[in-house]
Parts: sequence; structure tokens; C-alpha cells
Amino acid sequence: MADLVNGTRELLEKTGRSPKTANSYLSHIRRLIKTFGDRADSLTTDELKKYLEGLVDEGKSLSYINQAQSAIRFLYTKYLEKENPLPGPGIVSKKVPLHGVFNREQVYNILQNVGELKYRLALMLVYSSGLRVGETSYLRTANIDMDNRVIHVNNKDGEPIRDTILSDASVDVLNRYLNARTDDSPYLFPGRGKSNYVSARTIQRAFTEALLQAGIEEHATLGWLRHSFAVHLLEDGIDRKLVQNLLGISTPSMITPYLKLAKKRSPLRVMSPIDRFYDVEQ
Repeated sequence: MADLVNGTRELLEKTGRSPKTANSYLSHIRRLIKTFGDRADSLTTDELKKYLEGLVDEGKSLSYINQAQSAIRFLYTKYLEKENPLPGPGIVSKKVPLHGVFNREQVYNILQNVGELKYRLALMLVYSSGLRVGETSYLRTANIDMDNRVIHVNNKDGEPIRDTILSDASVDVLNRYLNARTDDSPYLFPGRGKSNYVSARTIQRAFTEALLQAGIEEHATLGWLRHSFAVHLLEDGIDRKLVQNLLGISTPSMITPYLKLAKKRSPLRVMSPIDRFYDVEQ
């Protein structure tokens, strides 16, 4: 695959691309090779779209994703002389990525089909707390406040970047998981070997297996669980500003796709405060 990088570099120079653009394209091509190995030069449109959707799920900026798209198009159409694998606007349309979502029954079935408790909890947190997969992988146990049902979401350095909700259902699984652990890692999901924390790819693999076990044939990505968190909250009448804050979205327009997908949205579906301390007989 070194020839792929070197050949593309030479073509970028011949076509007069700026050093900044060339370095950006080559960086994205190296990442593509790291992800797919020897198949990087023969990927399908569907595989490439899923790859770009994965960048969205990781919280990469829109400019980063646009650069990745441009690099892939240059690689395939100019260097490999193949048809454009990403025709049209690609994964980013009108500067707002559109998302896929699961219905509530599908989410339940996916979570029920995760065999290992560790990864069931990881996927539960993606859906029930709106975490990105990267945020889930390097989440620190000390940043989980079970008493107040809050997660202080941290970055890779362990610094808190926002707060989000912790569900009662997750607390139950969390307690069982922590009681079964025998290590002293500060990370909620420790990695194996030299890894400090589990990789996002490993969590993605657990999701893919659960998706197959659940019999869901949609071309879904792990990010759909996070998107479903947002849509289901909006459908339940939760304020869009609060949902935006829980997701850690800084740009208000980025919440627009979720509003479009929340077809059953109704402000009157929000829970009445009396239901929090009364068990109402049906």
C-alpha cells in the first residue's frame, strides 16, 4: 500500500495541488489504508459511505469529513482511474449530516442480543446517554455519578467536557459489571494488552454482531444508537436545546436533522412531575 500513497503524492504534485491540500489528502488516504488494509483501493460505495458515517459518529468536524470525501474521490477517480465512488453530495449535505435511526423496539432487540455484559453496557450508554463511541471507549469510572444519575463525559485526557444523563436501567447493568471486575483500571472499559481502554472498533464489532443476532438487516452504523437517543427524546417532548447540550453539539443547526426524524414529536408527551412519585394504577 506504500505505492498507493507514493503514487498519489506524485499525482498531487503533477496536478499542482498545494502542499497543504496534498498533506491533507495523503493523511486521509493513510487512515483509509489503516482501516481497510489491502482493500483500500477496491472499496464499494456502501463501504466508503459507512466509513465516512463513522467519522461523523466520532465527532469529526464537517471540514475534516469534507476533506476525507475529497481525498477518496481524488484517489479513486484520478489515481486509480475508476468511477467516482461517492457521487452527489456524499455524507455531508448542506453542511448537516443526515442520520439513520432505530425504532425503540429495534434498540431493545439490539441490546438484548449483546452477549458480553461489558459491551452490552457500552452500547446501552451510547443509546441511553447519547455518547459518541470514542467517548464511550475512554470514559473513566470516576466520572460516573450514580447517585445523581449523571455522567461527566470526559475527553481522552480525562477532563470533563459536558454532562449527560445516566439511566436507571444502565445503573443496574453498571453495578453488575463493576462488581464482576477484578482490575484497577481507571477506565470503565479497559483494553487488553497494552491498550489503556477498549478501542472504538471493538465496540463497533460488538454492535455489528448484535445487529445480526437481532435480525436487523439495515445498513446501520453504531452512531445510529446515539442518533436514536436524540430522536426519541425529541419525540418524548424534551426541549431541543437540552437535547443539543446532552449530545455535546455546539452548532444549533446540527440538531435540525433530528427534528426532521422525530415524526412522533409532541411537547405534551413529556412526563408529568406527579408521575415521579406516584405509582398510578392503570
